[in-house]
Amino acid sequence: MTPSALLLCADAEVVQAFRPIFEDLNIAAECCGDVAAAQARFEEVRFDVLLLDCGSTPAALSLIPCARRSRSNRAALIIAVVDDQIQAAQAFTSGTNFILYKPVVREHIARSERGAGAQRKERRTRARKGLNTPADISFAAQDSASVTLMDLSEGGVGLRAPLPISPSCKVYFQFFLPGADGVIRLSGEVVWQKSGRAGIRFVSVPQASQRALKTWLQAHSPVAHITAPEGPATEEAEEQSLTLRLSARLGLLLAASNNQRKLPRYPCRLSAEVHGGESEVPQHCHLSDISSEGCYVETSAPFAIDEPLRIILRAENVRLSLEGKVRMVHPGYGMGVRFTSQTEFQRTQVQRLIDHTQAHK
Repeated sequence: MTPSALLLCADAEVVQAFRPIFEDLNIAAECCGDVAAAQARFEEVRFDVLLLDCGSTPAALSLIPCARRSRSNRAALIIAVVDDQIQAAQAFTSGTNFILYKPVVREHIARSERGAGAQRKERRTRARKGLNTPADISFAAQDSASVTLMDLSEGGVGLRAPLPISPSCKVYFQFFLPGADGVIRLSGEVVWQKSGRAGIRFVSVPQASQRALKTWLQAHSPVAHITAPEGPATEEAEEQSLTLRLSARLGLLLAASNNQRKLPRYPCRLSAEVHGGESEVPQHCHLSDISSEGCYVETSAPFAIDEPLRIILRAENVRLSLEGKVRMVHPGYGMGVRFTSQTEFQRTQVQRLIDHTQAHK
């Protein structure tokens, strides 16, 4: 079946920028210039991709949570094109998969074409193993949920889940490998989900868990190697392939954008000292992502929601002390923190850290 996309977009330049991507991926695109008409369409018809131009049509932001609640398009890949960071934050928290800043122009597409060819050459061979193993996961407001792992690689996992997983949040795993000692702990992000199944790409794997995964896979799948993009192998090959290819193309488009530094979150691995409240005894932790507005702190003992804290970062010849408040908690894994008061100097230093992490990825 040919994949389909619904475009709510009144900006001809945006439509022209995305048209070659959709054509290249054989995605049938349907345009709509009215919010009410777009909502009526995605409540009736299943689309693989929803492209919402929130810059030209600010009311399009309200369609993101509507799509996530709809029966037909809750798992659709949503792309939000925005004008500023305020819109980006609203779109991100509502459940969009991608945030792209204007201007979106043809030269960005040309750069993404060159990058896409290079990226295809970098695909790695991964050992994969079919499983039927229980695991505990945590995400967003869900402290603990039981799922079943279906297949596993060093780069990702396919699973059966009794409830939908938000595509905009990190997923934290804890499981035992059959016949192996020690628990595997790691985090990932949703690549696709459909009919009670989901594909997760690992984004943060501690060294101990990484070694355990590699050793176990080599022992149990010594010859079962296939050439594939890093990530979960699943029975939903068509959907996964579309998602991964579109993700790569849009990721490269995003990297070419003049507004790249305004993205809400950047993956990182920064050492930090975290002080809760008035405590002078720090927790030594790591940050797994950071933005100009907050960060995610990996710790086995996260603080309570709304608890104030102080984060001390040392990197790139910078010692930075930031105040924040806990906004999200995943017991045993970490917490999301929103910065509460920053001076102009601190904002500059945070941006310097973001630039440093991206330059050394």
